[in-house]
Amino acid sequence: MTLLLTGKLDCQETAAHYRQLIRQNIKKLDFSPGLSVILGCDDMGCVVYHKWLMKDCEDLGIDAKDIEVNSGMELVKTVARLNQDDNTHGIFIFYPLRYADIKDDEVMDLVDPEKDIEGLHATNIGYLNKYRKRMDGSDHRCMTPCTARAMVKTLKRGFGDTYLSGKTVLVINDSLRIGRPLTAMVANLKATPILCHQNTNPEHLEQFIKVADVIVSAVPAPGFLIRTEWIKDGALCFDLSGQGNFDYEALDVRGIHYTDTTKNSIGKVTRAMALLNLTYAAGVE
Repeated sequence: MTLLLTGKLDCQETAAHYRQLIRQNIKKLDFSPGLSVILGCDDMGCVVYHKWLMKDCEDLGIDAKDIEVNSGMELVKTVARLNQDDNTHGIFIFYPLRYADIKDDEVMDLVDPEKDIEGLHATNIGYLNKYRKRMDGSDHRCMTPCTARAMVKTLKRGFGDTYLSGKTVLVINDSLRIGRPLTAMVANLKATPILCHQNTNPEHLEQFIKVADVIVSAVPAPGFLIRTEWIKDGALCFDLSGQGNFDYEALDVRGIHYTDTTKNSIGKVTRAMALLNLTYAAGVE
């Protein structure tokens, strides 16, 4: 089927497309894939995301189990058990963890790479940087971080598979879940990534914004707002923050395409990417 480009950043349409693909994959499996979900933090954004993820699983016919743990050591033991559980095809852990006795990246590397539907294990991150689709000696697909992948998929459905080639992509976030994997993804697609963070020189950031063809901002700070006059005509803006990093009314006046934090949020696409990864972990080729 030929993809008709919309010329928009449409998160609702992109999510609907991939939710349908998830349904098709589950039909191929002929069983309900098992997902174990651990809410390891108190962050309100994660609490809301967790609620919607569990609802998505119910709607799509996924066997999702909500698992509670109360310490870092209990989390380590739980992950080890789930790695060995044949009925658990994917593991999803919400970060940042609230347990002082263990670090986020240590837990990420405890999850079996083949069950790592968040794509955060060092093995999956390594394959991402090598632009590899399947694991060595295995039919299993490599997993890619969900939010970064959601951004790329939404852009492609609006503007085509080759849109990023030759473009400059500014990413204002250097986390393991968004900024770092996203710069690898867009580099694989022949874009030029620029990675910024809280310590980036503000004067330099202004100049980076002015030259960027795509701006991806995920700054979790209520006072952080990108000045619309710095954004060049025709740029695409992705707001992956919880608070809102762009002035949407000003973007509308300029005719600049963007994703927001409510009606056109990337979150629904992110959840679809996680559950799509789950179907691959369960055996869909």
